[in-house]
Amino acid sequence: MKKKILVVGGTSGIGEKISELFINKKYNLSILGRKINPKFKNITNFYKTDILNKKSFNHTLKKIKKKKFDIIVNCIGGSLGIKNSNSSMNNYLKSWQYNLGYAIEINNLFLDKMKKNKWGRIVHISSATSFNLTGGGPYSSAKSALNVYVKALAEEYGKYNVIISAICPGPVRVNKKFLTKQESKKTKFWKNFSSNHLPMGRLAKIEEVLPVIDLLASENASFCSGAIWNMDGMQK
Repeated sequence: MKKKILVVGGTSGIGEKISELFINKKYNLSILGRKINPKFKNITNFYKTDILNKKSFNHTLKKIKKKKFDIIVNCIGGSLGIKNSNSSMNNYLKSWQYNLGYAIEINNLFLDKMKKNKWGRIVHISSATSFNLTGGGPYSSAKSALNVYVKALAEEYGKYNVIISAICPGPVRVNKKFLTKQESKKTKFWKNFSSNHLPMGRLAKIEEVLPVIDLLASENASFCSGAIWNMDGMQK
């Protein structure tokens, strides 16, 4: 039987490539995001929402809560341009919701269903900023909290073969992103940034991240409960 998978934020960037990965594996794919990617229009179930809009998000949660998913990949996250560690509480709350809160709300709908079924995989896209603090206070603290949340859930649900994990990539080469443009143009900024922060001298390729996600979402991840997989190329 085809595995049923929900990719949250599966329409662009890393999320888009994750969606493509599981389409190619012939999984029964559903995507939750702000707008449908045309390439997925007729081959996936799509739930439109904005996780920072409480009314929109709650409406979507009601729509999906009766569904059954074997695998969930929570991809949404980012700094939202909030870099200052001395930011307002509202900015911290916004960052935490964008990187952690939505995942808690989605996971809560399906954890006990997975437990009853004695099988489930939930993979979270965290960030190396949870270790190296390069993303500023709000973003780094949100991803750090996400990692602890993963560990706490894993301790409770791992014995039921519900394997909960996270990966922590460093900067990844994604079209139209600032660092990708800088690397491509070999700007002065890029040369300074890479020499000071990236011992490998380059951004990660999405294709280097996907195999780890594929593993953690698979049967072969059966002893990876609570794994926090660092993939930062020794970023500092």
